Amino acid sequence: MKGLLSGWDSLDPALRWLLRINLIALTTATLLLGATYVLGFRHTAVEIDLGVMVVSIVLMLVTSPLCRRYGAPAAIVGLTLSALLFAVGGTWATPNLSPLTALLTLVPLLVGFPYVGRRWIQALSVVAVVGSAAVAALAEWRRVEAINELWWVNAIVIAASLPAGVAVVVFLVRDAYTRLQDQSAQLVESRTQIVEVADAARRSLERDLHDGAQQRLLAMSVTIERARKELLAGRHEGAAALLGQLAADNREVVTELRELARGIYPPLLTERGLVAALQSTARRSTVPVTLDVADVERTGRQVEAAAYFCILEALTNAAKHADATEVLVTVRGRPHLSFSVADDGRGFDRDRVVAGGLLGMEARVAAAGGRLALETGPGRGTVLRGEFPADRPA
Repeated sequence: MKGLLSGWDSLDPALRWLLRINLIALTTATLLLGATYVLGFRHTAVEIDLGVMVVSIVLMLVTSPLCRRYGAPAAIVGLTLSALLFAVGGTWATPNLSPLTALLTLVPLLVGFPYVGRRWIQALSVVAVVGSAAVAALAEWRRVEAINELWWVNAIVIAASLPAGVAVVVFLVRDAYTRLQDQSAQLVESRTQIVEVADAARRSLERDLHDGAQQRLLAMSVTIERARKELLAGRHEGAAALLGQLAADNREVVTELRELARGIYPPLLTERGLVAALQSTARRSTVPVTLDVADVERTGRQVEAAAYFCILEALTNAAKHADATEVLVTVRGRPHLSFSVADDGRGFDRDRVVAGGLLGMEARVAAAGGRLALETGPGRGTVLRGEFPADRPA
């Protein structure tokens, strides 16, 4: 079973957990209803509900391999089809189930809200509204048709199905409440992190300007004064040599300021996207970089910026601190945007290193709705991994 559901491993942990809860609830209800059927409680309504539950389970299982390529939308589509089939089939066979089946049409919308984009939410809202209304109407029509049904048929079906459906809704509500609490705690923590990251970024920018362009400009002012004295003394050859040196120094300052500007926000990232910006960065890296990219398309600006600056920070660390001889940057666009930066450097002990840069990367990725993970240790290199949800609006 674990191998059968391995496709769900690429999903957000909370979504993966909800899908498994739903599958367990459906399977439990099917087994209970199947047991009553085997014990002799045979009726057409029981047979219909059993068939509906089995097909619903199959639909859920089919989403697992599809999630490897399409991510959360594949899971949500499978959940929607499963819920609608269960709602319509269950209502047709047992009209008294309509309060539960109408509620089930809302489940895909509630589950999918954090994981899919605006268009998906609009479509799932239509499914919830139209589906619940259709189920209620079908129940009233079937209730008249099935007025003489044996009472024990409805009792058995409801007893077998209702607890599982209620369990799914209860777990869904609990997950939403837990997620809200976690987000509230993260918001409080992020306020402090934002201040710390902003201060660290300002200090880094000030240090780069002071150690780089500012020192060069001061040296150029000294050269200009020397060239002026050479001209006043009539030593034109010496003045010409100093002016040539000034021209070279000026080009170096311009280049350095351009590099600094690219570090703040490279125009190439805005104009041509993440892949082009990374290709340019890899060519300028002092450490050899292998760039492995597949299925990457333009996405939201915030997501592209978060991925780019995390990769840039990792490359900078590999060159300055890790003594790395090579770096592998892997970027994948499906089922959702993800990246990894692996170097063969000396690694480090996270408990003994100031985590300012890492805090900045985590804050950027979290603001874009993604997750970041770091694997490292003394003597075994460093691997930085990041992933972002699919269909993140721009």
